[in-house]
Amino acid sequence: MTRRVRIAAWAVLLALAAFQAYAQRFAIGPDGMAYLDLSDAVTSGAWGRLVDLYWSPLYPLLIGVARLVARAGAAGEVATIHAVNLAGFAVMLAAFDYMLMSILSLAAGVRGAALRGPMAAAGAYALFGVLALTMTPLELTTPDLFSDAAVLLALGALLRLRQSPSGGRRHAVVLGLALGVGALAKSFLVPWALVCFVTAGILAGRKGARDLAAGVVAWALVVVPWTAALSAKAGRPTFGDAGRLTYAWFVNLQDPPSMGGVPLGALTASTERLLPGVGVPGDSPYTDPMWTDPARFNTAVTPRFNVRDQLTTLEIFHVFYVENLAPLLFLILLVTTAPSGTRREAWRLGWPVYAPAIAGLFGYAMVLVTTRYVMPFVLAITLTLLATVPLARRWVPRNVLVGLLMLIGLEALLPETATGLVIVTAIIGGLLASVLVPARPRVAWMLTAVVALVVTRLVFPPAFPTLARAGAAAVVLLVWRASLAAVRGHRAAWFARRAEETVAFLLLVVLLFRLGIRFNQDAVALRRASSSTGGNLPWRIANDLAAAGISPGTRVAVVGPHAEAYWARAARLHIVASVPRNRVDAFWALAKPTQDSLLAEFHAAGATVAIATIGPPTGAPDSSWTPVKFRGWIRPLGPDSRQPR
Repeated sequence: MTRRVRIAAWAVLLALAAFQAYAQRFAIGPDGMAYLDLSDAVTSGAWGRLVDLYWSPLYPLLIGVARLVARAGAAGEVATIHAVNLAGFAVMLAAFDYMLMSILSLAAGVRGAALRGPMAAAGAYALFGVLALTMTPLELTTPDLFSDAAVLLALGALLRLRQSPSGGRRHAVVLGLALGVGALAKSFLVPWALVCFVTAGILAGRKGARDLAAGVVAWALVVVPWTAALSAKAGRPTFGDAGRLTYAWFVNLQDPPSMGGVPLGALTASTERLLPGVGVPGDSPYTDPMWTDPARFNTAVTPRFNVRDQLTTLEIFHVFYVENLAPLLFLILLVTTAPSGTRREAWRLGWPVYAPAIAGLFGYAMVLVTTRYVMPFVLAITLTLLATVPLARRWVPRNVLVGLLMLIGLEALLPETATGLVIVTAIIGGLLASVLVPARPRVAWMLTAVVALVVTRLVFPPAFPTLARAGAAAVVLLVWRASLAAVRGHRAAWFARRAEETVAFLLLVVLLFRLGIRFNQDAVALRRASSSTGGNLPWRIANDLAAAGISPGTRVAVVGPHAEAYWARAARLHIVASVPRNRVDAFWALAKPTQDSLLAEFHAAGATVAIATIGPPTGAPDSSWTPVKFRGWIRPLGPDSRQPR
């Protein structure tokens, strides 16, 4: 890889990431509000509050440090998170760079590997950029950029352990530190570390046992003290409750927060009698204790293994993988058309990546999957396959048919994957057109392939899955027939070369289209952030509430989604009672005396004012509620409360 390619890739990728971070500088989610609350442990010096059974400490620690360095107050703290995200992207890019060097070294020893040649490194960086900026966008106020960096670094260390035994101890220590620090970003990396260490143990053998031990010690020096602190807080051995709660919520479907309610531990007998389903968490140093401290309010939620629940979850995330990763499934075609005898060698060369990456994908599929969780595994598997599986000099028609049928079979099994089926069919349609056009100029057949892709996409829309399945089968059969004709006409080598180039080109088109959609969203966010009315909306609402006499530290009751009350964080308010989104209509439908009694219960819990972000379905509340500028209403609670201005 040339130094110029590396420098250019870093410059372009960091520039794109900086644009995305700046455009989304005011974006925040419920997790981001929780991490800001936890980062107060750094800014206030109350370091013990970083020891949390649900949230990992690395991200709030970095946010807190950044807030101190930038001297960011309430108006600038969300933008500070995105500055931390940009730093996280740079760390992830460095980790990818570390892994890529080993993958390119693998490819150099495989004759005919797709990831060889002057453009290989540029293509690898481009793939990283597309996947990273679309699957883990800097808009998200979550620690995934740092945990994904740890995964990439660990996989790179495993490859180096395989390739250079002489530096085994150094690579083992890098592996241990990556997994240890990564566990402070996401607790999933604690069990995943066991898979990595088993892989490293097989690679090291008896001769490398001491080197591996050094890596395990490096990991333990980070993870064991943190686990001890969590266990002391919980009063039982644990490395965190995130996995336990997530399994119970999303596999067993026990009171999942995605349903928009409040946790069982926040319910009280007095409020349940008046309106079931409202939360009264009481006083707390956090903005929204029900989400910032979920371990406290979900003690009744206990995970249980149930075969039916587990199979249902696996089916859901089978759909997720097949639908969202549709373009990359063409790697199946790369494998099925590979020269005879090379597939076993590809596994031998790449298994230190394949085994832990597949374990990671399966581990998330057992519980909960989002693109930001699985991005590093998908990226590593893709590049390692391109490095270890050689391109076929000739496409055997039988192998072509098997590969394409596997592709459309995965997408056609369920109606939920109709969109993925259409994407795959469109790419195959472009492939068919390109091999039927004898034009020699590269631009001609590339243009033909793109036009055919678009036409196929329009002819077989996902709204008609039966038609899409029939179209996919027809296109596959036509490609197979074309491959047979190429063999008979002694053009098999040309057919293979043209087909491989077309698939690579069309996958690039599809991925860049997805990146374009992503950056269009960022452009919209940039215009909104720069506007006089939409920019930093939580801070604007906080100022509006301050003008109405609601000062920092006020205990409030919220009628509306408590986890999305970002304005409460900006205004430094504390939510001590909540009518969640799914109970708002029922709240406004209460008789006036019952509603007043419920608000009196909220006042008894410490709330001095109620703030409604969602009004009655029929219009505005009665005159006891005062409207505020940014669509909302406030009402003082208690006999001694003054009417807000």
